[in-house]
Amino acid sequence: RSFRAAVLCYPLYLILLAFPIELGTPPPLDPLRVVAVETIHFVISWVAFPLLMLPLVDWLRRGDRYFLFMTAYNWCQVPQTAVFAAVALAGATGLLSADGMLVADLIVGIAALVYEWYVSYAALEVSRPRAVLVIVVDVVLATALSHISSSLY
Repeated sequence: RSFRAAVLCYPLYLILLAFPIELGTPPPLDPLRVVAVETIHFVISWVAFPLLMLPLVDWLRRGDRYFLFMTAYNWCQVPQTAVFAAVALAGATGLLSADGMLVADLIVGIAALVYEWYVSYAALEVSRPRAVLVIVVDVVLATALSHISSSLY
């Protein structure tokens, strides 16, 4: 049932797409293509991370905690996505300047990584460095998917 969190995150994700943090002048893009590509990206990311975690939790000898971890991880995405969307909306409405958005996004990004690290640490009951490994897997996957997605529009 924790994948219901994706349903809550998707509209917030659309807000992030509508109000991206741009450095420089963005190239002209077909909005329907962007939404199609990013929707597929969203679905793949929600499925790929749990698949990557299966062998990792086995390697960490925490396979018995996999479902507990995935439940906590999935639900922790909702407040994170909401805060990122709030930053995007603050920028779109002029409450934050472009530089302010960059700083706020950086702070929220660091806080999100720390939050996910703690969820990994607590739910998997692993050492701090092993919890970092979980976050590294998440960041590498997210980065790879983002590069693939952005190359498609």
